[in-house]
Amino acid sequence: MVEMVKIAVCGSAFGTDEDILNKAEAIGREIAKNKDILLTGGCKGYPYASLKGALLEGCRVIVYSPAKDESEHREKYDFPIEQGVEYRFTGLGIPGRNIPLVESADSVIIIGGKIGTLNEFTLAFHQKKRIGVLEGSGGVTKLIREIADICDKEGEKDNIIYEQEPRILIHKLVNQ
Repeated sequence: MVEMVKIAVCGSAFGTDEDILNKAEAIGREIAKNKDILLTGGCKGYPYASLKGALLEGCRVIVYSPAKDESEHREKYDFPIEQGVEYRFTGLGIPGRNIPLVESADSVIIIGGKIGTLNEFTLAFHQKKRIGVLEGSGGVTKLIREIADICDKEGEKDNIIYEQEPRILIHKLVNQ
């Protein structure tokens, strides 16, 4: 029996670029086609687009919400709730929920992003997770190579894959 890979998709909750939204959705679809599990932090933007793509393909999706319950998830954080998604309400707030999200993942994908995404990246980098960076998605992805070069101690930067094409990114992430 092949164990399913858990891939966290992290990125800008405020991402609105249509091309990047389409690529994020394609990432979700590719994760589903591999029969893997998609994890997110429950926000809108690029992670939500990947969640929607994964759901369209029947993928198992787990959300690590910063909220203590569904009501707080909707009202305090203004995050969406989707049918067919497994919610883990951490009650840890933001960025606290980033810790169980990244720890639960086998690999992490970074799409655009700001400080929260950078936090998710540094957690994954420190934990020596496989990291996929969607090149050309803006935000902190423009700085990741430089950050990885500066922070590399034991070859952690060798765990990072940079790719513009969602299908190729997922393929490299799970097969190399």
